[in-house]
Amino acid sequence: MTTTTTNMIDRKAPAPARATNSITLTAGSMVFPLSIYTAVSDLSIQRSERLGGDPSISVGRVHIRKDTGETINPADVTRMAEAATGDGAGKWVVITDAELAEVYGESGEAEVVSFVPDADIGRYVTDGLLQIRARNDKRASAQAANQTAFSLLLAGLRDRNVHALVRFVVRGGPCHGLLDGNGDMFTIIPAEAVRVARELPVIDHDSKSIKLMGQFIDSIGVTSEAIVDDTPAKVQDFIDAKAATFGIAVGDTPTAGAKSPVMVDVMADLQASITAAKATRSAPAKKRAATKKAATKKVAAKRAATKKVAAKVSK
Repeated sequence: MTTTTTNMIDRKAPAPARATNSITLTAGSMVFPLSIYTAVSDLSIQRSERLGGDPSISVGRVHIRKDTGETINPADVTRMAEAATGDGAGKWVVITDAELAEVYGESGEAEVVSFVPDADIGRYVTDGLLQIRARNDKRASAQAANQTAFSLLLAGLRDRNVHALVRFVVRGGPCHGLLDGNGDMFTIIPAEAVRVARELPVIDHDSKSIKLMGQFIDSIGVTSEAIVDDTPAKVQDFIDAKAATFGIAVGDTPTAGAKSPVMVDVMADLQASITAAKATRSAPAKKRAATKKAATKKVAAKRAATKKVAAKVSK
């Protein structure tokens, strides 16, 4: 048995290791037990609240009444919804997860609604990417059967140049997605959530003007490059560099009112890096190497100045 991951999607993050959900997909009389893997990594720097700058004291979320600010017992919180139509319009009722499941369907249910030609998928607005794989089974025979059946479905999608339009239910409610022949499923924003387009004025342009615009496009460059955002990595570098001099370990007592004496330099350095990253992404390919080299030299000079200040402060 061979596997393939070949497709046109640029992939830079590590492969997903653990499934986030499981679904059982049905298409006619065929059944496919499947696992869902999140195919998009969060590149943002994760920050969590701590009390008074002490890393050993985390601050969690609490239930607070919005009208009085009073802290309340989470056990006293109920989930309610307001009726919009009929005799009960404007009234509120308690809605349980079990009641919602009666409408949504049980978590893990999935069904092929139809097959969509590849040429028509542009009509759908997608907002996420999932990886779909045959679900692992401790029984070798069942595992082989799952992989064979799902592989055949994907082969059929590729052969007919179609996507499978799938409705599936996971935690949080029902979703729709477009499953392609490579095992990628693009989650769909429903039409009811997509705003109608604002009017766009139609202006006639002469051929000379259009040709000139075409030359402008060519001067910038027409290419398909992987989108790489190195700003989060740069932010993490600054956090690491600052922590080396001013970091507080769990268990240490932070100095009351202590502030980093080189905070201004660090923030200026950070802003310079972000600006350089944006310039590098927007610059033509031939200029990127020079831009990156100049930005790196500028950042290095700022870091050297920051270290000098930090050395004087430590003395």
